Amino acid sequence: MTTLRRIALRWGVRLTAALALLAGTVTVAAADTVDPATAPPVRTLTYNVCGAWDCQSHLDLATWTGKLRDQTLAWDTDALMLQELCFGQWAALRDALPGYTGVWTSARSHDGCAKWSATDTRFGLGVFLKGPSADRYAAQLTVPAGNTARYVLCARGPVDGRTTLACTTHLAQYIVPDFGTSETLAKIDSWAAGVPVILGGDFNAGPDYSQLDPIRAGLPGTGPFAEADENDTEYFTEECLDAHATACRSGQSTTHDGKKFDHVFLSARDFHTVRAEAIEPEPSGTPHLSDHKLLRAAAHPETRAGSGTDGDLTGDGRPDVLAAKDDGNLRLYSGTGGGGVGVQRQIGTGGWADAVVSHRGDWTGDGREDVLARIGTDLWVYPNTGSGELGARVPMGGRPTGWTNTPVGAGDVDGDGLPDVVVRSVTGLWLHRGGAPVDGAPTFAPRAAVQIGAAEWAGYDVLTPGDVDHDGRADLWARDRATGVLKEYRSHGAQALTATRTLDGGPLTTADRRLAVTAGDANGDGLADLWTTRTAGTAENLEFLPGTAGGLGTPTTIGTGGWQWMRALG
Repeated sequence: MTTLRRIALRWGVRLTAALALLAGTVTVAAADTVDPATAPPVRTLTYNVCGAWDCQSHLDLATWTGKLRDQTLAWDTDALMLQELCFGQWAALRDALPGYTGVWTSARSHDGCAKWSATDTRFGLGVFLKGPSADRYAAQLTVPAGNTARYVLCARGPVDGRTTLACTTHLAQYIVPDFGTSETLAKIDSWAAGVPVILGGDFNAGPDYSQLDPIRAGLPGTGPFAEADENDTEYFTEECLDAHATACRSGQSTTHDGKKFDHVFLSARDFHTVRAEAIEPEPSGTPHLSDHKLLRAAAHPETRAGSGTDGDLTGDGRPDVLAAKDDGNLRLYSGTGGGGVGVQRQIGTGGWADAVVSHRGDWTGDGREDVLARIGTDLWVYPNTGSGELGARVPMGGRPTGWTNTPVGAGDVDGDGLPDVVVRSVTGLWLHRGGAPVDGAPTFAPRAAVQIGAAEWAGYDVLTPGDVDHDGRADLWARDRATGVLKEYRSHGAQALTATRTLDGGPLTTADRRLAVTAGDANGDGLADLWTTRTAGTAENLEFLPGTAGGLGTPTTIGTGGWQWMRALG
């Protein structure tokens, strides 16, 4: 394609938009719309500020801080991600951005940072989230001996009202084979615990570099990523223009020598209509603020669909664990796919200490698995908003109160396509058949509860492995609390259960394994698995017991200490 044709195509897009504006409607947008007044609501900035090298700003600390503060506030920034940042700069921004929470990590000290602080010359990365608090995660990447350390830094907290992990990194070409992208993504996948992810930074890689492929592909927990300016036709390659592509590995240069090494990636299942633009904060004709430009990006939030996998709250196709802690809070531990769990995420605050919690089934009709909880004597459904966050609770229709026994969401026990609840009481096990949701509100079917288990169930822990025999009905496991024996009960619809076998791998006594829960197949081998706490001196660990043809296999410790504070698993 000739340069003349490229110019004609670009101006054609602009002319079409201009004519549409004159006609009173807009049918074709200009290349990228990133004006603060009209850009999508999720706003991020990433900036290599060159705090310590000979490209550092000529401004004094107060003036430099004011420039960054003004850019952050003018863009209504949700997440600010900074590289090559001296601690003095980070501390000044922290004090200049009330309403933001900052996290920091240092790669090393640098004499050039003395410009910003005479006493602290640390040099590293910073992330600021708009909000009163954020969880901090940082890790050093593996670099060849003798090379400068590199890090990934993340802050997890609300972004546009939704818990999000915002991360930054400064990768290096000496990290083989992919500049550190795979290792960075693995850290992020663990820390995200299923929430949306924004990753901005200096990757030392152009948009067409294969080293960025791991980020674009993503991992099961994060899903694939979109680059914020992948749809900016202003900078499409000739090949993308010829193919009339809607996305291209291209984009506006982010350095003053014409390179594009700075990027913002967003988890594609959580954001859409991405936009980006690189700007120089200083007026034309004055020295640059850095050798890089400031990259600002925006996107619309996307509601995550359910995966259809039993036990999956985060939409990534992997079962998860809930834990009610003795401080009254509810934690979500996102499954990592091999039986392990990621870092905990608090999704419920206060009132959960004595709750009975479970999650098996879509009670609201939106395709996502919800949380069922008995709190006091009331039964509630907490709608899942997509990534494990809980919406406003809704009383269970048909019988919201009077639950003095132990109700457990078991999945579709009777095979009618709707989730059911089984209740353990002193008289045995009872099946409460679910009904179709009414305007998104959960209901029970207008039928009386059916007893499907005799009085011995009063001494059992009820576990929900899902449909183990693949007949379309959810089956149950029962742990005898007196002996620790684990038995499997196959569903007969709304008829009484009968024990089909005793599972290998026991006994699982409550003295040794106080709490137990199954969310079905956690490691992807087609067999239901089990998580239990395990006594370890005065503490408790979390162990994973993989399913086998005969029952359960050798346990593996996946969480060390602290599980003695959990009152219930779900």
